[in-house]
Amino acid sequence: MDKNLILEDVLEEFTKLAEIPRPSGHEKKVSDYIASRLKELGLEVVQDQYNNIIANKKAEPGFEHVPLILFQGHMDMVCVADPGVQYDPVKDAIKVKNDGKYLFAEGTSLGADDGIGVASVIYLLTQKFVHGPLRAIFTVDEENGMTGARGLDKKYLENVKYVINCDSEDYDVVTVGSAGSVRLNFVSDVDVCNRFNGDSSASIIIKNLLGGHSGAEINQNRANAIKILTIILQRLEKNNICFEVADINGGAAVNAIAAKASADIVYNKTDENKIKAVIDEVQCEFTEVYGSAEEKAAFIFTPITMSNTVIDKKTVNKLIMLLSALHSGVYAMSQTTADLPELSANIGRVYIKDKKVVVSLLARSATNANLSFIKNSYEAFACLTGFKVKFAPTSPAWNGNADSELVRMALDIFKRQNNKYMKVEFIHGGLECNYFSDKMPQLEIISIGPNNIDIHTPQERLQLDTIIPQICLMKEMTEQIAEKGK
Repeated sequence: MDKNLILEDVLEEFTKLAEIPRPSGHEKKVSDYIASRLKELGLEVVQDQYNNIIANKKAEPGFEHVPLILFQGHMDMVCVADPGVQYDPVKDAIKVKNDGKYLFAEGTSLGADDGIGVASVIYLLTQKFVHGPLRAIFTVDEENGMTGARGLDKKYLENVKYVINCDSEDYDVVTVGSAGSVRLNFVSDVDVCNRFNGDSSASIIIKNLLGGHSGAEINQNRANAIKILTIILQRLEKNNICFEVADINGGAAVNAIAAKASADIVYNKTDENKIKAVIDEVQCEFTEVYGSAEEKAAFIFTPITMSNTVIDKKTVNKLIMLLSALHSGVYAMSQTTADLPELSANIGRVYIKDKKVVVSLLARSATNANLSFIKNSYEAFACLTGFKVKFAPTSPAWNGNADSELVRMALDIFKRQNNKYMKVEFIHGGLECNYFSDKMPQLEIISIGPNNIDIHTPQERLQLDTIIPQICLMKEMTEQIAEKGK
């Protein structure tokens, strides 16, 4: 491979993916594209019932009996935009920008999580080099529920020995384990009624928080806008300020720390200064807790058109109670791995739709037992507040082998290629490796990827000079396995 052409060719593959809208749950078009692209390369391609793509590349002559390597990534992405940016994630392409150091998007998330993983694997499959049989699996819905990995037929893993997942975000880290998780919705019916005698209406808005990935950034003292908004509403109640809620909305995705939340309220004009005083009071406390970490945070009180209807007070009260009781952040840190959370939870969204109020939450843990324990707690919270709780299937934890043959190979090759050491880490985020390991415990699995910063936000950016080292690592690992297994 000509290193001068690697970056250009990989980015060409990525740009083609970026032109196809692919939020979780809407992957059919990108799945069709990937299937067509791989068939052009002469690969044997299967598109399963979930729109996962499974593609096989035959071994080079003489290497047919080498152990099968699986390269894997996911085709969907988290779609978020800056305030004021007109963006329909189901219809609009990503506007990719390149400043020579980073790849980023104009006003939206970039989708390098995991578009760069998919593009890298496709690029590798176009190349001529020594290798045994190769398989590529590109899954759907990783960001929303991992239904692609969960539903993948076990037969596609049965003959595999090595799995190289391409969904990590630090080029000098090899990941060997990741947290399990459970996603859930608290749901309650909403009764709409006529407003009381309030004569004014305004929106209370918390915005410009850092947000970020609820696994990677959950322990970095980042505020959750939904929790901060809840504190304000609770404080208004505590100060006996009469108000009604016409609407409430916060967060962009269940696996993203909420960077914005708002509540439209109806109130008496005579109480306006009291309401503003409460907001100012909470903002001061916010600064004390989060300091310079959230220096761009904005607390806004702005008049809006009066709503004729509001949410019934009983529903508002129990929603405030639930949001106040739910923890969003780290519960406990690992006792064996420095700076690694053991158990956390993130309130990702709150919204009203189809006469129901929904609170979406994602809990993560390095152990399956903790996930079972915390599910019991959420059932109790639902019972105490009058909500119903609906759990998605639990994602199992992946506790890989930090001293496997595949890990040692990656460390050795990376050191030789880059003249620096690669770190071995367990992470608090969730990977599809969890499902592969659960289906086939004997698999040797690692996860790697180039530097991708601020994923799941409009500030997402991909560090260009870390792409080539990843391609070279993947290629030489494949070659070494081929030579050893010949």
